Amino acid sequence: MKFSFYSLLFFSFSGMTFCQEVSDSAEKKYLQEDLNKISLVAGVSYVNNSFGLYYEGQTFLLKPNDSFYTEFFLRYRWVDASISFAPKLVRINNDDDIKGKTRYFNLGFAFFLNPKFRQYINYSQVKGLYFESTKRFFEAVFDTEVANEFTNDYMQFRDAKYQSFTGETSYLWVGNKDNYRSYTNMTHKPLKNDFVMISGLFYQYNMMKDTDRVIYQGMEISDSSNDNSVTKDIRLTFRTGGGMQKVIAKNWYAIIELYPQVYYAHLIDENYNEFNIGLNSNTRIGFDNGKWFFGGGAQLNWINSNNENFYSTTNWLFRFGLGFRINSPNFVNQQFDRIDQILK
Repeated sequence: MKFSFYSLLFFSFSGMTFCQEVSDSAEKKYLQEDLNKISLVAGVSYVNNSFGLYYEGQTFLLKPNDSFYTEFFLRYRWVDASISFAPKLVRINNDDDIKGKTRYFNLGFAFFLNPKFRQYINYSQVKGLYFESTKRFFEAVFDTEVANEFTNDYMQFRDAKYQSFTGETSYLWVGNKDNYRSYTNMTHKPLKNDFVMISGLFYQYNMMKDTDRVIYQGMEISDSSNDNSVTKDIRLTFRTGGGMQKVIAKNWYAIIELYPQVYYAHLIDENYNEFNIGLNSNTRIGFDNGKWFFGGGAQLNWINSNNENFYSTTNWLFRFGLGFRINSPNFVNQQFDRIDQILK
């Protein structure tokens, strides 16, 4: 159902793609001026994320409590950097006593190795989780008489820490770094109607730590036999697809991307492997007058599996951001001019 909806949206969007263009001279002028600009963005995202535990033929989810987090992006020439965390000012709940407190941190970089190859690296951490469907879990572990003694109050894993090291190497079959950067985030102004095709290998190493201490109904339960349990997994994903960009009016634009994917996941030190398929998609609508810009978008990452087994699965994400561009210092321009000559 999800695949059919996004496929229809993607192909209907293609009918509008090549009806408005910007002249080559205007594009070259803008790109030359942009070499000496720094783009800065502040934004807020709402993410629905979960980590699965597969037991007795069922999947139980560990979930973070906070859903909103703040993001900051910086882009200069061919380098993109991002950092995000969850400060108190964007909290949307007051149920720390019920689900516990969650803390986020994310740091990422993206850059083009040449006009066709793009490299992305990222580190993310989520600390503080709660266990969903507690009653159902007890029913799977104990017999009915014992399970009835428990309620569906959440089990809190306040020390639980999920760390993920990720990277992606992509190749642009159609398009290059000058027109693809506007697809990745708002820091690069869309100049014309455009179409890109790209393939990428996504690789991920994940760790779940410190799940031995549990808070249930105000009581602390800990496993003293294992001081620091660690669950590790690796995941490889190959995705290939395309994106379309439409300049709606002078400063307004819309972007949609669809990437079917196949992946392999392995739970280290456990007899668990999985091959499966999925779909990654992104949409965004924004405004950009060259100096100020803003926009909002959504991301869906769907995998045809219910056996997450601590594999990170971002089901969906909404994002809104506001940014501006400033002139970069001359000494920075000079240093990057030298690097650009080497990378050509």
